[in-house]
Amino acid sequence: MLNIEIIGAVDNLQHYGIDTIQALLLMDSETLMIGHDFVGRPGTRIHASEADVIKIRTEINFNSDKSRRWIKQALVKEQQLGVHHPHKTWLLITESHEQSNTETISIASICPRLKPLHIELKAAPNSAADRQQNLKLLTAVFRMYLTLAKQTNHKLDEGLSNFAVSDDGVVYYLDDEYYQWDKFISFAMMLGVYIRNFEWLDESFIIELGDKLVELLDSIFHDEHCNVIIARQLHSLFMPQGQKELLLDTLIQTLTQTKKRSVGALQAAQPTGRYFALLADIHANYAALDCVLNYLDAQGIHEGIVLGDIVGYNAEPRECIERLQRTDLQIIKGNHDHAVGINDTSTGFSSTAKTVIDWTVNQLSLEHRQWLKDLPAFEETKEWFAVHGAPMDPAFFYGYVYAMTYEDNLSYMQDNNIRVCFHGHSHMAGVFARDKKGMDYQLTEKTVSLLSYNQLLICPGSIGQPREGCTDAQFAIYDREQQEVVFLGLPYDNAPVVQKMRDQNFPETLWKRLLTGK
Repeated sequence: MLNIEIIGAVDNLQHYGIDTIQALLLMDSETLMIGHDFVGRPGTRIHASEADVIKIRTEINFNSDKSRRWIKQALVKEQQLGVHHPHKTWLLITESHEQSNTETISIASICPRLKPLHIELKAAPNSAADRQQNLKLLTAVFRMYLTLAKQTNHKLDEGLSNFAVSDDGVVYYLDDEYYQWDKFISFAMMLGVYIRNFEWLDESFIIELGDKLVELLDSIFHDEHCNVIIARQLHSLFMPQGQKELLLDTLIQTLTQTKKRSVGALQAAQPTGRYFALLADIHANYAALDCVLNYLDAQGIHEGIVLGDIVGYNAEPRECIERLQRTDLQIIKGNHDHAVGINDTSTGFSSTAKTVIDWTVNQLSLEHRQWLKDLPAFEETKEWFAVHGAPMDPAFFYGYVYAMTYEDNLSYMQDNNIRVCFHGHSHMAGVFARDKKGMDYQLTEKTVSLLSYNQLLICPGSIGQPREGCTDAQFAIYDREQQEVVFLGLPYDNAPVVQKMRDQNFPETLWKRLLTGK
């Protein structure tokens, strides 16, 4: 005996009767097979007619009460996310077995039969209209995926078999599962899969697709840095040489060159001198910055890199920006620079940091903020990689290198053939290193030789807001000939810096930190 309980539809209306559902269940189940209409995980059973599809989740084994609660939670979630067909209806199916005096409880759903995109997009388009239809379908997938990520911090399963289009041209999500948003990592992998699998893709289509993606990213995230994140992930993907590799490079170029963008250099200028200065986390402390730059000038050191966070925490952002603009230093941006550039503190800032970022936005001209916004997110040479946060952070300037994360970052560097990474963000001067035997070390000496190590994470400390009990302006010098890094700290008069912060009513914890280094 079969009992069917209709729990509810995504749009809260009734679209299916019991008779329709029973008739569909009497049909033979479909074979799930890659490349065919129905693809699914083990434990999924499909019954389909020309008009409708029932999906039964046989791998979920709950009693009726728990199954009903599960379904209701799933339905509420789908109503919130809005990516499924509005007619999708959840069912609780109970089958009684008289001979064994048992029953089988099944969680199921029914919805209109849609055209799966992995089938719709498989064949080469025969006309310009077909090409535009393919572009429209892929753009719809991107819009749904990216909008959900932005609004809910969830991502969809990227496989095209999880997306389908209705007869009226609307794309919907078919799967019942959602995952934690991973900052474009899986999205970039999905793009790579398209390039590898679609034999009909050509350069002109990739450019059009890239242009559409740029438009979507701008409209959904309002942050050009997203293009940089995706481009970097694409750059790390394996792609067969030849036409496929050309298509991948074309997509990367389209993402990063359609408009003027804050793009990390794939190959920065190689330093030529012996000494290379490492500066980080200036944080609008002009007196400390000026002290360090004067020292470098006196030593004849003009090559170097600023590892981000020029602004934030202190009260002289304009002076620091203009001082750096007069140097020949390479400069990448940090999370504070990015937040000021786009006027958005929604990601990863304390209340005190937000207070100063908001203040900083109002102190800078549009030109100053655009300069911050356009700084590259990373720099890379044959010799080293430079980033504000952590090398394994796909967003470049939010992840930290510290005791809990350095091993993973060293492993990431090992896997990606990066020997030396200069970074800031932690405000903690020193080196995390992995030797030739795979042993890891934290090195805090004033001079650290790099010769014995295969991977090195090098942080020069902070110029403008040092910690760990230090009140000096911290920085480092990389000696390219001797292959060593010298860590330095210069005392400076921080009383005027503190007074300016107090005059602007900055949080007390910030100006006290300059006095104690904690």
